[in-house]
Amino acid sequence: MKSSDIKLLPHKFRIVGYVLIGIAILLFGIAVTEIISVEKEISKNIFFDLILIAFLILALSKEKIEDERSMKLRLVAFAATFLYGVLFAVVSPFVSILFHGSFESDIHASQLLFTMFLWYFGVFYFMKKFN
Repeated sequence: MKSSDIKLLPHKFRIVGYVLIGIAILLFGIAVTEIISVEKEISKNIFFDLILIAFLILALSKEKIEDERSMKLRLVAFAATFLYGVLFAVVSPFVSILFHGSFESDIHASQLLFTMFLWYFGVFYFMKKFN
């Protein structure tokens, strides 16, 4: 597989992702300290949306040196993240039965995506460092 088979964002987009994370944290800090009166649910949704967009940009942007090894590690990390998401979605209701007594899971899609992105970054950078 050539590294040109999968189209990624240029490396400069990582700056955009980090700026969005900074803006999200700044807005979250403003909402928590109540400098500006914003409804908690709205500020939570804006925070999660900005973080998810930033994580998506970071996940889809190239490394400084993008080669076949980093592309392979990226694909393995995406596969591991997908498996994590599926297993979490399947196992979560059963864990909910054990601890809450009901089959309904109280995790939202944004929270699942947030943990999946964290899982992806952890797997990718761990494999990059030790592989």
